[in-house]
Amino acid sequence: MGVEGKVKKQARDLKRPSLGNPLGRVIKVFQDNPTTDPESMELKLGEAMLKESPKLNAWVMFVKIIAVVAPLLGLLGTVTGMIQTFQAITLYGAGDPQTMAGGISQALVTTVLGLVVAIPMVFLHWLASSRANRIEGILEEHAAGLIAEQYEAKAK
Repeated sequence: MGVEGKVKKQARDLKRPSLGNPLGRVIKVFQDNPTTDPESMELKLGEAMLKESPKLNAWVMFVKIIAVVAPLLGLLGTVTGMIQTFQAITLYGAGDPQTMAGGISQALVTTVLGLVVAIPMVFLHWLASSRANRIEGILEEHAAGLIAEQYEAKAK
């Protein structure tokens, strides 16, 4: 079960937090500080959520970097292939198409490979980013609910 599944499972049972998921760790902070005033609790829960954010977004940046670097590597291959083609033209002239074909082929193949890697990575980045945002939203929603509970208890 992924992190999102564990968080949703934890959301159904808020009384028994599990340290094996981000929501459980945030709820545990709330339960470990029962006498804390609501303002301080808000800060503690905010800090707990900030600690969870890097873990949720760790793979997002990795995927994003690959999505950005792949087309650049394809472009680098394109440029080197074209340099190779122009060197062949300089040495042998433009009369022999077979001499130029190797460089042009290298240019096109590297461009295609860069795009073949980048396009799915852009989709994976969107998927990973939206999942991380969804989990962070669940954490914020429950933290706000816990603080509201504490304010209500204080008002009584």
